[in-house]
Amino acid sequence: MTLEEKKTYHQIHPLQLSTDFLTGFGAAYLLWEKSLILGVCVAFIPSTIMSLYIIAKVDLEKYKASNFGVYVRKHMASKTADWLRFGGFAVMLMGGWLRFIWLVALGFAIVLLVWTKGLFVRSSPQKGSPK
Repeated sequence: MTLEEKKTYHQIHPLQLSTDFLTGFGAAYLLWEKSLILGVCVAFIPSTIMSLYIIAKVDLEKYKASNFGVYVRKHMASKTADWLRFGGFAVMLMGGWLRFIWLVALGFAIVLLVWTKGLFVRSSPQKGSPK
């Protein structure tokens, strides 16, 4: 598996998903409480460490071959999807800092929409593939 593939499929490992979810809301809460440095640390350090660990040590072939892996390859393996998810996360954090719960919810909704867009939007067939 190439490094690029590992960078894609590590995102669907249960440890990465749970780390990102918990630290995202934990960081928003800490920012809500005006703990800027701790909030930023919680927002980025645990997820980065978990990413590095999973990419380096975990065999991700079963995730690549799974239905979720096929979905990620088709709908999530782009820089655009990465930036949209990060943008939603940034909105969540901004909502925490500004103490607007609706902004935290909006940011989380953006992240969810990016993750689930493939369930609602039919993608066009790839060139050379059957319709």
